[in-house]
Amino acid sequence: MKQFFVLLFCLIAFMANGQSQSKSSIVKLKNGTELKGVVKSIDPMNAMVLFVGGVETTIQMTDVLRVEEDTQPSASETDENKTSNSISDDLLNQKLVVTDFADYPESIYFQIGPELIKMILVRGGDMNMGYDGKGSLSMNSEPLHKVTVTSFYLSETFVTSKVYQEVTNKNSINNFYIAVTWSKADGLVKEIAKKVGLPVRLPTEVEWEYAAFSPVQNILFSVCKDFEYCLDLYKKYQPGYAIDPTGSVKGSNYNHVRRAFDRPDGKLDRSPESGGACFRLAIKAKDIIIK
Repeated sequence: MKQFFVLLFCLIAFMANGQSQSKSSIVKLKNGTELKGVVKSIDPMNAMVLFVGGVETTIQMTDVLRVEEDTQPSASETDENKTSNSISDDLLNQKLVVTDFADYPESIYFQIGPELIKMILVRGGDMNMGYDGKGSLSMNSEPLHKVTVTSFYLSETFVTSKVYQEVTNKNSINNFYIAVTWSKADGLVKEIAKKVGLPVRLPTEVEWEYAAFSPVQNILFSVCKDFEYCLDLYKKYQPGYAIDPTGSVKGSNYNHVRRAFDRPDGKLDRSPESGGACFRLAIKAKDIIIK
């Protein structure tokens, strides 16, 4: 109850300063997520409406920790009046803005037999996902759309053959295990999740692209440069703002998406399932339980 009255007092002061209608604000949620946008309205006893990425988003006040003035313009504000008919160097440079600086460990480890899997923290934020320039039609990477990604961990390397051998008792001669189908990769990840006792999974496509443009990209992609599986089906992107979108997971086309950091189209390259791929582990930071 005390926390509620502190939040209520802050909101009253916030609105008195005239911040609710014009300037960009930072809304910090109790789960550690931070959202940047323009506050359109606040009902302290019910919900607030935040204009984020061109979309009005309703947030229940029970989920709000505090609301602050944003002292620096976000990428979405900077590009608010730009068209998205073609992606420019400017937009790529401003593709991602990190907003979550919560107190998470920068890395954690999972033990699978004698093998250690290092998981790197990818701090959440806002991103212009997709690409609508040369080659975008063949990659189904349109339309460019704004997303918010909450903090997550991604394995520093692909799942290795040693992990595969430990989980399946089968031999594999390669350094990294190449799954010939998406279902085999997904099945192995589910077995790994049972062994570590945490909901690890394949990364969603939005998490993969976010990581590929994030400040830790040089750590995650210094060695692993082949195609890798994501959780989503290979489909054209849906327009509109979303938080942690999972993309298509059901449909008549059961080809899952593959992404690659160092192919001809670099970080933006995407293709449907074909000929196998490597894969990583992912888990949301909020799902990590330190025992």
